[in-house]
Amino acid sequence: MKLNTQYLGLNLKNPIVVSACSLGKDIDNLKEMESCGAAAIVLPSLFEEEINQDKNLLDYSFNMTTGMNAEAVDFFPKGFEFHNMEGEDYLDLVKAAKRAVNIPIIGSLNGTKIGSWTKYAKKIEAAGADALELNTYFIPTDSL
Repeated sequence: MKLNTQYLGLNLKNPIVVSACSLGKDIDNLKEMESCGAAAIVLPSLFEEEINQDKNLLDYSFNMTTGMNAEAVDFFPKGFEFHNMEGEDYLDLVKAAKRAVNIPIIGSLNGTKIGSWTKYAKKIEAAGADALELNTYFIPTDSL
C-alpha cells in the first residue's frame, strides 16, 4: 500500500506526524518516534511570553539590590547576557533534533507582538527546521 504524502511542501513516507507535545523535548524520544514510523515531528512550541517573562524576572533579580549597599552600588555588570534570553535552548533543540533523526522536524512558534513572529521564525529556520507551525489562539473576553 502506498502511504506517501505531502504536508507543508514536505514529502512524507506516510501521513503520521507527531504533534507538538512535551515528549518532543527529549532527543531519545524523537528517535523512538522515528523508529515507530513517524514521518515528521512537530517540536513543542517556543512561547515568546515565556522568553519575555524570563527576561523580566532576570532584570528584576539583577536590579533588586541596586543601591542597597554603600560599598557596592550594583553587583552585576551592565549588558550581562544569559544563554536562554532569546530562545537559544529551543534553537539548540531544533539543531539536535535535525542531527538525531532522518525525518522532517517542524518548529512551533507562539508570538505575542507584531514583528516577533518573523524574528523568531527566522531564527528557527536558521537552526534547521524543515517547516514552521504557528501556534495561534484567541481568548475572547468582555472587559466589562
